[in-house]
Amino acid sequence: MASEELVAVSAPRSLFVLKFPGREDRIFKLHLPANPMKAKYRAWSEWQNPDFVAKAGEQPAHFSGGNDYQIRYKLDYQER
Repeated sequence: MASEELVAVSAPRSLFVLKFPGREDRIFKLHLPANPMKAKYRAWSEWQNPDFVAKAGEQPAHFSGGNDYQIRYKLDYQER
C-alpha cells in the first residue's frame, strides 16, 4: 500500500508526493488558486501526470512520460 504525503511549499507552489518504499516517488505540482472561495475552484481538476520522479537519495528528475500514476483533486473551502 502506498503512503501519501502532502508537502505544502507555498501557495501557488504546492507539491503532492506519492511515496513508494523501494521504488521511485512521484511528485506532482498542485495548481492551487490564491483565493479558493469561488465555486469554480471547487470542481475536480483534470487528471495530471507526475511532474517529477525521485529515487531515494537522488535529485528529482522530470517525468519522461508513459503509463504511470495520475492524480486529480478538488478544493473544499470551509468558512470559519
